[in-house]
Amino acid sequence: MIDLLFLSIVFLTPGLLIAEFLKTQKNILLTSSFSAFFWSLSALILEINYFINTYVGNVIISIVFLFWLLRFRNYQNLLYNLVFISTLEILNNLFGILHLVSTTAITLEAALENLNYVASSINVSAVQISFLKFFNNNYILATLPQYLSLSLLISNIITISKIKKISKKYILAIVPAFLIFCVTLEIMTIRSHFFSSQILCLLLIETFKNKEKRLNENIFFIFLCLFLSSRLENYYLYLPLLILLLTRYFYQENKTSMNLKLFLVSLLPVIINYNSLSGGNDLRGDIRISIALVLILNFFIVFRNKPLINFVVFNLNYFFMISIVLLGFINFVLYDFKAFHSWMFIMTHLLDIHRGWVIVTLYFLILLIYLIGFSNDIFEKRLFLNIFFTFVLIVISSPLHHSVYGFEQWSTGIIDGITIYNFFDESQTRSILQLFLSILPFSLIIMNTKKSNKD
Repeated sequence: MIDLLFLSIVFLTPGLLIAEFLKTQKNILLTSSFSAFFWSLSALILEINYFINTYVGNVIISIVFLFWLLRFRNYQNLLYNLVFISTLEILNNLFGILHLVSTTAITLEAALENLNYVASSINVSAVQISFLKFFNNNYILATLPQYLSLSLLISNIITISKIKKISKKYILAIVPAFLIFCVTLEIMTIRSHFFSSQILCLLLIETFKNKEKRLNENIFFIFLCLFLSSRLENYYLYLPLLILLLTRYFYQENKTSMNLKLFLVSLLPVIINYNSLSGGNDLRGDIRISIALVLILNFFIVFRNKPLINFVVFNLNYFFMISIVLLGFINFVLYDFKAFHSWMFIMTHLLDIHRGWVIVTLYFLILLIYLIGFSNDIFEKRLFLNIFFTFVLIVISSPLHHSVYGFEQWSTGIIDGITIYNFFDESQTRSILQLFLSILPFSLIIMNTKKSNKD
């Protein structure tokens, strides 16, 4: 128990300090995410790992923690986080609640390389690598992804219930969604999908708020950076959504400092994940594409008030839809009948009843339809429609994924005719689960019996 508490304090100390600096002491559910942001930098600045894996480093962290404890005395923040993570660890020790998958081994390998001050080229995000860095000879913190994700989930649910004036008794209404087998398996893995989904949910919520009710802009930018660095695919899948989201967030903002902050926090994830991106053998491995996406995002935001850019952003969903159709056509030209098989496989997976995928698919689509129809705000309708197109993009792009990871089995047609399960589409379907979990807290809006105006 002492090792558990000490490792928890090592992890939490940077977040506790950042919370004081940003004056979010009362929002104790965000503290763990600040810690995740700090420790994710250790994949880039390898010297940060010194605080984790050495006796002297541990002493320094302990001194910093004692300074925070004596100077700020925010015991509620500390106790909540220690109790939460300890509860999850005890549950895992007693019942083995984690779902260990193949990425656990490579994530641990990357973490060990960082702890030995070696930049890892394993194709895993810096955020995910940081999940498995906190251990000693006696104990390892294994439930950090669940602790981080559930903290943000609870924060998002509470925020939505306040904005929409929903009774807290209705919060339990979303619990059954987490009992769907495929959802339960995913949120109990040592992967960053669940965490990334709740970061996106927080960004959406902040965008929906009126300006005077938003969190400090520095907090928003930290979470934007954390979202982009939490998964290597996020730039590729969410660029149109981020353009819409940030255009709204920057509305009537003309400060140069905000544009500069956006450029820094959108470029920093590429730098943080540089080694991981370079180690891949797919599109993500080309740093030039990642940098180009960063520049496109910033270009749209900086010149958002120009008539042409304003026209493109206003009609972005139409351009997005046309691009998806074009991508589907290109896939067919490149891969012929194999593209059809790829689409068939992923659709078969999404309609599979064995692990509850068909329930997730129907839940996701029905919820999106409801949210699009429910909102009185045109921007919210466009944003939720964009999320649907992101879902379509994930499906349509599946041949690109399969052609990379299927290797000879793809090119020689060995998988032809298999219509039950395709072992090459796991990343695609995990991306769909991430998208589903991102909007799941918004299902609380269903509890409102009347349409509400924008808050």
